[in-house]
Amino acid sequence: MNLIEKIEEAVSHIRSKSNVQPQIGMILGSGLGAIADTIENAVRIDYAEIPHFPTSTV
Repeated sequence: MNLIEKIEEAVSHIRSKSNVQPQIGMILGSGLGAIADTIENAVRIDYAEIPHFPTSTV
């Protein structure tokens, strides 16, 4: 599988989580996760769920 195919698979997975076209995206570390609780209609996706995304080591 080449890089473009991996990206397409990751994008497809992310898009499958919601049919909304987002205007912004936020990537929050574990210490800032509470911020997401204040956002209406938030969609949370763990990195571990996304195909071909690296696993966080921090």
